[in-house]
Amino acid sequence: MKLFFPVQRATLLIPTPVDGRKDLKHLFILLTDPVTHEKLVLIVSLSSVKKGIPYDNSCVLYPGDHSFISKKSFVDYSRIQIVPADKIVNGVKKGVFQPFETLHTDLFARVCHGLQISERTKPRFLNFYLDWLQAKGS
Repeated sequence: MKLFFPVQRATLLIPTPVDGRKDLKHLFILLTDPVTHEKLVLIVSLSSVKKGIPYDNSCVLYPGDHSFISKKSFVDYSRIQIVPADKIVNGVKKGVFQPFETLHTDLFARVCHGLQISERTKPRFLNFYLDWLQAKGS
């Protein structure tokens, strides 16, 4: 059994099957610690930049920013989610979600800044994040 704590800056490789690609996985970043009595967590995924396809440039990451990133990528704020922390912990226990190292604080700050400036961040997710920041006193 793997031990995993769903805390801000943690990263996970999560299956994201699309267009018949059952093996497709994306790296997700936990943007908050669990909040509210439901223990909810705000998460966002990364996607690779593909030549000729527009992407959100609010937060671009490069090889070397994180061990999983092997090519130019972007934080896909259009796919941000609020999920129960228990779902994340159970996914790790079952081996469906694969933990990776946490983001460095400077990279995490870039990701959070991108969340706040991206036109693709829906207001409810931005408000969830800002409420979390206020509650923790940042």
